[in-house]
Amino acid sequence: MIYDRYAEVYDSSGQIHFSLRMIAYLAELLPCLGFAGTSACDLACGTGTLTLSFAQRGWRAWGVDRSAAMLAKAKLKAVELGLEVDWSQQDMREFSLPERVDLVTCCYDSINYLLALTELEATFRRVAGALKPGGLLLCDANTPWFYENAFAGTFFIEGEGVAMAIRSIYDSQTREAVTDLVGFARRGDLYERFQEVHVQRAHSEEEMAAALAASGLQELARYRCFGFDRPDSETPRIMWVARGN
Repeated sequence: MIYDRYAEVYDSSGQIHFSLRMIAYLAELLPCLGFAGTSACDLACGTGTLTLSFAQRGWRAWGVDRSAAMLAKAKLKAVELGLEVDWSQQDMREFSLPERVDLVTCCYDSINYLLALTELEATFRRVAGALKPGGLLLCDANTPWFYENAFAGTFFIEGEGVAMAIRSIYDSQTREAVTDLVGFARRGDLYERFQEVHVQRAHSEEEMAAALAASGLQELARYRCFGFDRPDSETPRIMWVARGN
């Protein structure tokens, strides 16, 4: 399963910087939306950086992810920080919570890992069921423009104790994006090799809006992610805002 081996070096490979940027963005966005809740579920939470930021505010926090390895890293971080979070290993297409929450987040293009529109709608229906009346969903998604113009290619990343070669290709007909990741994690004086293949789909704005509506969520806004401008034809990532009924 993806992220099983990658989880160990996920933060040190530089991926944590997206979550740190998202924390700062949400600190601006939530007040602008008039949000005044005290509970949140971070869906596809990964190593828990964003989830833990909610707990640090004193909120009741849940972290949901399909990867046991990513959750293990998140739990360790929570212990180190002395924070309490309810972690659970669940598929976002079928997740449930023991009680409803004020906010659900789903970030870092986790939505793009849903490869069919039926999966997109199923996830949003679960979100609708998890939100309190008037609660908010905030999720970002890469756009078709991003995959067509900024995704494909071969990249090399080196971080503390890890090196990775990443090759990505995109099929504009199927809107399927495939990333072949070969990593090397340090083991003493040696490096251990691992490989994962990640597959995503570029959902159009029309598809995203229709899936939100079909699930019973009311779209409130869509922004060029990390800002407050409305998306245009060259927007790489959109932040979607929707309200539960």
